[in-house]
Amino acid sequence: MPAWLEKSDPRAYRTGAPGVDAFNEAIASRRQKLPYTEQKYTSVINDLKENGFAVLRQAINKEKLLNLKEEFERVIKDETNIKERNEHFLVAADPLLNCPVILELAFSDIVRDIASEYFSCTPALGTCNFRKSFINNSGAIKHQLFHSDPNSVKFIKFFFYLNDVDMEGGPFSIVKGSINRKFNGWLNKYRWSEDEMKRIYGSDSIIYATGTLGDIFIANTTAFHRGVPPRNNERIMLTLNYVVHPEDWKQPTFRIHQKDFDNLSDDKKPMADFLIKV
Repeated sequence: MPAWLEKSDPRAYRTGAPGVDAFNEAIASRRQKLPYTEQKYTSVINDLKENGFAVLRQAINKEKLLNLKEEFERVIKDETNIKERNEHFLVAADPLLNCPVILELAFSDIVRDIASEYFSCTPALGTCNFRKSFINNSGAIKHQLFHSDPNSVKFIKFFFYLNDVDMEGGPFSIVKGSINRKFNGWLNKYRWSEDEMKRIYGSDSIIYATGTLGDIFIANTTAFHRGVPPRNNERIMLTLNYVVHPEDWKQPTFRIHQKDFDNLSDDKKPMADFLIKV
């Protein structure tokens, strides 16, 4: 068995001690300005903290997700609306501008409440990924290999499938408990195979987030995770990241229409702190 690092050991974080100190300063500031003390989703928050992920079944209106899927399919017909395309997947460009139904999810009460309860303050949307993954049996690449995100010491992602996803449809996969257990040498490389994760954490620790339209999967992806390559069915998935500082400590790049920001209620406007208003 590997030697496990203590959670407080700077080597347990990809950003090291400077990143930990910067995060602690950022979250303390946000908690002072935008405190959140309600406890509506205690079991969800406990799952996130202990296991690195949580699941809410049938938590989102299916009709809204189907409308979003229609928007996505319409938008990607125009090649200028595609940020990246290869044989494995394509990613939509400017999703908050081009697919307005996303805003109904990104600033929904349930997302706001869970994210705020997790941080004990109101966080903000950092980035948004709207992706179609194609059927491909040529092997895993990039995000389809296990990795731990460096975006922040602590942040969460909300995953919305826009179609039912079984084991053949490329489910999101996460290593249960790896949020709190990093092994000596985990920083030696960024990408890890499933066999390596099984040898280190055990086969029972590999979780596959299969689900149906309307489910929400939430994860702190500093835990090891990946997207399984679809084998029989394409997958369309929206991912929303929430942070307490600009993601990756970089200048924000994701944009929202000024009119859409203006239409947000005052209690939700802080959730757009790290978005560019255009």
